[in-house]
Amino acid sequence: MLPQTVKVLDVRDAVDYDNEHFPDSVNVSLGRLPFVWKTEFNPQDEIVIVADHIIAIKRAARILQRRGFRKLYAVRTPIAVYLKGEEQRLNGGER
Repeated sequence: MLPQTVKVLDVRDAVDYDNEHFPDSVNVSLGRLPFVWKTEFNPQDEIVIVADHIIAIKRAARILQRRGFRKLYAVRTPIAVYLKGEEQRLNGGER
């Protein structure tokens, strides 16, 4: 059995991804996901799906579920808020 890995899949537009994204996340559009998932993900991985809308999250989850993925999670929190909080945490608190 392969070890499990947590990976972040960002299905937002490339422009939005370039503006702000989680470190080490993978940006794949929903249209390409059915064709390129094998190059980035393994069905044993835990996948955190990031999108602006719940519909995009559900579509990505459905695509991956059909390919055997079972450990799927969603993030709808604005990424800028999360990244700002991480930056503050890493720099020793709020300023």
